[in-house]
Amino acid sequence: MPERHDPVFKRRLISALILGPLAVFLLWMGGLFFTAWVAAFAAAMAWEWIQMSDEDAPPVAYAIACATASGAVLLAGQTSIQEALAWGALGTIASGAERWRRGWSIEVLGVLYVSLSAGLLAAMRAEVSHGLEAVILLFAIVWAADSFAYLAGTWLGGPKLLPQASPNKTWSGLLAGVSMGVLAGYAAGQLFSLDIAAVMVFSGIVALASVGGDLAMSLFKRSFGVKDSGTLIPGHGGVLDRVDALMLAVVTAVIASRFIDLGWSAA
Repeated sequence: MPERHDPVFKRRLISALILGPLAVFLLWMGGLFFTAWVAAFAAAMAWEWIQMSDEDAPPVAYAIACATASGAVLLAGQTSIQEALAWGALGTIASGAERWRRGWSIEVLGVLYVSLSAGLLAAMRAEVSHGLEAVILLFAIVWAADSFAYLAGTWLGGPKLLPQASPNKTWSGLLAGVSMGVLAGYAAGQLFSLDIAAVMVFSGIVALASVGGDLAMSLFKRSFGVKDSGTLIPGHGGVLDRVDALMLAVVTAVIASRFIDLGWSAA
């Protein structure tokens, strides 16, 4: 039986050990520190999306996408989510209008997806009463789900989850990712004295979304004919490759929190 391994595992680990503590520090700082960090990532994500989805894009297409994504984050973190949504929608329309001259494509909605997911993360941290704790809970679930889905898929292998999207994603990875995401959510819920039953349901939903976000981005990349979204992060590829799981997870978390009372007020 061939040895299962990932040839870029060491580079992935080094990148995580550098970016992880920095993200945690800026998350703890909050305010403009965290918002600016997310805005910079959002601009890079928008750039990579245009680069993948529109090979003939002129500089103005990149400028519109980056301004839309970073502007939505700054508005969400410093003013209101309503203004951020309006900015993101207008920016997406502008991207579509620019693309129209070369043949409009529904792929411009990727600009809205980037803006929405990054903006919601900034807005979550800006919540006065429990913003820091809410993002810690989210990060714990996503990092656990993403990491253990990757490790189980790489080292255990087994039946493929969706081969047409990615040959490396397996059912064992899905089960490991969701299980560990729920366990991480449970630990965070205990730490913050939340409703544990509600947190575990919430964690399961968010962990599934995390794995689904990773899978969806793999499908997008396959349809665009690229392996990685970029080369900015050694061992991972581009920024979108690193945060694809978080993107859908944060959108799902915000929606789920409207229906599941985690007990923040009691805590």
